Amino acid sequence: MIVDEIKQRLQNGFQPFTIQLSNGKELPVLHRDFIALHPKAIVVIDREGISHTINPLHVVSVDEAAGT
Repeated sequence: MIVDEIKQRLQNGFQPFTIQLSNGKELPVLHRDFIALHPKAIVVIDREGISHTINPLHVVSVDEAAGT
């Protein structure tokens, strides 16, 4: 389950990562304070302070952020 994978990333020595969505959009998660998880929703706050609510079913991959 993708939410469990993200939880592991947050708990095991956080490193910035990017969430790739099914529509091609990428959301960087630069700090653990900028993401909230629920089994049916993921909320990411971007650099401008805008929140993005995502259905976990639309997450294609979770990858290390570029440049890390």
